[in-house]
Amino acid sequence: MLKHTDIFFDFDGTLFDTSEGVFKSFDYVADFYGITVEDKSIYNTMIGPPLLESFTRVFGFTNDVLPAAMAKYREYYTSQGMFECQVYEGVIDLIKALKKAGKRILVATSKPEIYARQILERKSMLELFDFVGGSDLEEKVRVNKVDVIRYVLQSAGIKDTASCLMIGDTHFDIQGANKAGLESLGILWGFGTEQTLKASGATYIAATPADVQTLLLGE
Repeated sequence: MLKHTDIFFDFDGTLFDTSEGVFKSFDYVADFYGITVEDKSIYNTMIGPPLLESFTRVFGFTNDVLPAAMAKYREYYTSQGMFECQVYEGVIDLIKALKKAGKRILVATSKPEIYARQILERKSMLELFDFVGGSDLEEKVRVNKVDVIRYVLQSAGIKDTASCLMIGDTHFDIQGANKAGLESLGILWGFGTEQTLKASGATYIAATPADVQTLLLGE
């Protein structure tokens, strides 16, 4: 049984399946700019990293276009896309069990913090978390996962990273945890793969929320 007391959760692909709303937002941008996406499975790779990075890599936007493209994305996302998501089965039970055991539960996401909080509030889940940390809205200052993790550590007053475990579904979560000095737990119900999680140096791997609960609570 693991002894961590401060449990960091990624958002997209870990707490929520956000693919419906995010993919519709990507389509909204692609349609506006006349971009044809032949294989929309590429969208899976765009959930997790910063939006600026995904738009550059997949849509080929240059720096002069990125601000307008992000604004176009958020036209759809903020009006309805961000609420087109579903919490993964077993996640709420896991969080409640961890809280009952005295663990501190935090969110560390590259999604803008304001959106993460709004979604959690809409889904009546905000009170489950001791702190919710995400990127700044412009994704300029605090966007890479290591920066978000450090922000959450500072905001929550956590001095010793040995107490912390980062739970996430992609290599961005694992690499961010490694850089911030946290152990990490890669989960297999999101958008990443076991191969990439292991290759990124995940300390532990779990297939289901029940497996995470067993690792952390021994039950």
